[in-house]
Amino acid sequence: MKIGIVNDLAMATAVLTRAVALDPRHKVIWTARDGAEAAVKCAADLPDLVLMDLIMPGVDGVEATRRIMRDSPCPILVVTASMGANSWRVFEAMGLGALDAVDTPVAGRGDLAVSSAALLAKIDTIGRLVRDKDVPVRPSRAGAVFHASMAEPLVVIGSSAGGPKAVRTILEALPADFGGAVVLVQHVDQQFAAGMVDWLNQNSHLPVRLVVPGDRPRRGEVLMA
Repeated sequence: MKIGIVNDLAMATAVLTRAVALDPRHKVIWTARDGAEAAVKCAADLPDLVLMDLIMPGVDGVEATRRIMRDSPCPILVVTASMGANSWRVFEAMGLGALDAVDTPVAGRGDLAVSSAALLAKIDTIGRLVRDKDVPVRPSRAGAVFHASMAEPLVVIGSSAGGPKAVRTILEALPADFGGAVVLVQHVDQQFAAGMVDWLNQNSHLPVRLVVPGDRPRRGEVLMA
């Protein structure tokens, strides 16, 4: 894959470049120090994937994602020093079209291949998604059973890349006295699922919480898996 790296820290850019070079199938074609430069370089030389930092002077990663997806759409993977500390920015970027997020590999602490494993796995997954995007998916009828005898309505939301912002918009519109249960299945890494729940709770009239084994949908509550 042809990869662009957006990061204002020279050391982080160097580490990411070395990490990408661990897999000979990938090549860094350009780097940018802020979001404005990244948007210009995407327009001039569109990569297969952008590794996008979040916190940068001037145009940050969220705004850069918005500009790139508007003007030169391409897959974007958020790569940040701490997903936990920047969870709301992660979800804003994903809402604008970023596909996923991962922590920046750490250099100088053991084997770079080990600390880069999560990043390279995400790159591989996105590469497969891009290659397979035109493969038709045959819908399955399995599980498509609706029980008219249910005493209360159940709203089920399935959401993947770009979904968090849409989910937030839906939950914002539901009143506090909503008369049904809501179940949300979101494609998101478990390590920052709790952060997404906190982010949704800031904008939802209904309480949102992570599903635990044994949970059942309840009126006026949003369960997220």
